[in-house]
Amino acid sequence: MSNLKYISSVILILVLPVIANQAHANALNAWKSGVVKITTTTGQTGTGFIVRVEEDMVYIITAAHVIAGDNQPNVEFFTKRNVSVKGAVLPGAEVNDDLRGLALVVVREKANIPPGVMALAFGTSADMVAGGEEAVVIGHPGGGGNWAVLKRNISNRVGRDLSLDPGVPSRFSGGPIMVKNNVVGIMMSNQDGFAKGITHKSVLNYLEGFGVVPSVYPIVNEIQSASPRKPKVSTGQVEPSPFVPSRQLPKTKTGKDGARMVLVPAGEFTMGSPEGEGETDEHPQQTVELDAYYIDQYEVTVERYQRFMKQESHKQPKYWEQVNLRRDAQKPVVGMNWDDAKAYCEWAGKRLPTEAEWEKAARGTDKRRYPWGEFKPNSSTANFGKDWSAIFYVDRLKNVGTYERGKSPYGAYDMGGNVWEWVADWYAADYYQSSHKKNPKGPSSGVGKALRGGSWVNTPSYLRSANRVRYHPTSRLATFGVRCAHDAR
Repeated sequence: MSNLKYISSVILILVLPVIANQAHANALNAWKSGVVKITTTTGQTGTGFIVRVEEDMVYIITAAHVIAGDNQPNVEFFTKRNVSVKGAVLPGAEVNDDLRGLALVVVREKANIPPGVMALAFGTSADMVAGGEEAVVIGHPGGGGNWAVLKRNISNRVGRDLSLDPGVPSRFSGGPIMVKNNVVGIMMSNQDGFAKGITHKSVLNYLEGFGVVPSVYPIVNEIQSASPRKPKVSTGQVEPSPFVPSRQLPKTKTGKDGARMVLVPAGEFTMGSPEGEGETDEHPQQTVELDAYYIDQYEVTVERYQRFMKQESHKQPKYWEQVNLRRDAQKPVVGMNWDDAKAYCEWAGKRLPTEAEWEKAARGTDKRRYPWGEFKPNSSTANFGKDWSAIFYVDRLKNVGTYERGKSPYGAYDMGGNVWEWVADWYAADYYQSSHKKNPKGPSSGVGKALRGGSWVNTPSYLRSANRVRYHPTSRLATFGVRCAHDAR
């Protein structure tokens, strides 16, 4: 019996390290699934890590100097190596600060996001390091291969600055610094033989400025599943899955054109401007009730409109000769008249939104002046205030969804700025004085059709959600675009 116990003990001693090593290897692979390789057209290579995963979008934090000079860097995921997809740098990258500057990159479209990606978990306040801790950093050493994991010691922390001993290759810039299973910082540079980083609290503060809430549980399977999964708790906070449908209607859907749409629930909202604000055609301010509907999350893009023209043999919009599909695919299409806009939406199995639907989707139910809130637009919320340029596709229009801080309460982007958007209604300056209070459709006839939202050339007052303008429906300007709507059934 004693011999059996001895043999069992020996086997246990031999097996336990194997199990521990396997568990450690699994953890490392899981961490790598949250880390990406970033390369730019300017020849730079660095690292980033995933902070949030949505149905068709991934948010990646990196050091600003990694992406400096390239607003559309290539991103390579660990779960789909040697295949790069385009990312987009959100406005607000701190490119003038090599030691502490951060940048937020998004990868859009479900087809660009491989299964198995995950968001790394941030540490809590209790995980703030003081110096002396053992850590690992993950990054890209160049000739040594991809996604290398290096053990380092945190030598000290001063304020939000971290020092690690010894240094790391420069391509680790933007990669996570991890203690145990949590991110405690981000790699920034090397200095005097030490690796330099900043704390995870600095990263969280930066993300907060974009309204981005980090995922607190990993998503390691296909992003959209048939049934919702219960989120795992990793930081003491529980975040509901963004993919769980409401009890009646899903919060998002995809149109026949492949464009994502967001739900605007049924109910009342305040339409127009209060006395003393806005233009005369925005009065009187009134309470309007709408049925539930969906609206495109993004303005109709060049890429989608090109597909529509090809399938329907539809005429080109004005200025199409400027379009470079490789460069402009994700920019809003312009130069269409009202009939063009209506035809596109019908081809996509949708319709033009009414003025009331457009305004509610832009401002929500809390009477906000702009889609993002009360403060005037700035360079992080909207594309506006640009000087006129005849080559606007090159240097004036921005890719749809660029302005994360500018999205509406329902998650619709660019409802202030970029391009004006045709809506269904005929325009009448005095319509609010006699309009229906439930599902208003606009006047039965008129001379001009209404547009909403302001454009890249307009001043801030035109970007107000209540602002209204009119043009003849045959007008085809370089500032006119469209987004579509769909009844919620």
